[in-house]
Amino acid sequence: MKATIHNKNEKPELVDFGFIEDNVYYWWASWYAKVLGYKSLKTLLPTINKAKEMTIQLGLPFETNFIAAERNGINDIKLTKFSCFLISLLADSRKPVVKRARAYFLNHFEEVNQYLKGQDFLTRVAGREDLKQLNQRLAGVAKNSNVTDFSLFINEGYMGMYNMPMSELKQKRGIPSHERMNDSMTMVELSANIFRVTMTAERLKYLGKASQGLAAKEHWKIGSQIRSMVKENTGLYPEDLPTKFNLNLIEKRLLEAHNEMNQALPQNNDSPEKNTVKSKNIN
Repeated sequence: MKATIHNKNEKPELVDFGFIEDNVYYWWASWYAKVLGYKSLKTLLPTINKAKEMTIQLGLPFETNFIAAERNGINDIKLTKFSCFLISLLADSRKPVVKRARAYFLNHFEEVNQYLKGQDFLTRVAGREDLKQLNQRLAGVAKNSNVTDFSLFINEGYMGMYNMPMSELKQKRGIPSHERMNDSMTMVELSANIFRVTMTAERLKYLGKASQGLAAKEHWKIGSQIRSMVKENTGLYPEDLPTKFNLNLIEKRLLEAHNEMNQALPQNNDSPEKNTVKSKNIN
């Protein structure tokens, strides 16, 4: 079922370019690519793939937000309103229409807008995920270096970088003990920790079969080197770096936005057959 403009004198809304399946609105990715100022769906695909990854990181089903389908003999994708929203956040901000598309969605979700504004949320989510994966790899490398007490090994890295254990750092920043520090880090701090973990893993590989004591000592040493680097380049020691909104809180708000954006239409929806509006503007 197609969408319609109820009054020809009104400016078209996003729904006027969509279609309804199983009482949910969808939009064709090939249409959306042109709306955002891209030459074709192919040129928008890298951004769509990033949006898929982000959907997964948010714990949402990407299969229902990005549905591969054939349209007029070519491969296309059916997008939900939430996936259109994510794509607008990840698309090329140099394109004026991308900025307008972001404003279109965020104006409808003022609270989400406030959380996202100036918070480089998407970059932080990606950085947190990278740090998580790198920590898992470091655990494997440390095990090969005869580290049996991984908590002690990790704590030495924090001591070198922050000059205090993680528990004390959380207390200093007013972060509850049950929350993860990574969820409140800025991208600068996440990057510093990514560098710490990466360099420690490489150092342990270089040393080969070490001992738990030597591995912990090397982790502390690398942490202290990065501590000096952060101070030199930011004027602050790592423990004094600012924090940002907890990512889990923002993710919760985005989940609420997802459920609202993709809310199913009433089962008794008897709206008339809807017409396609040929335009490239989101107003």
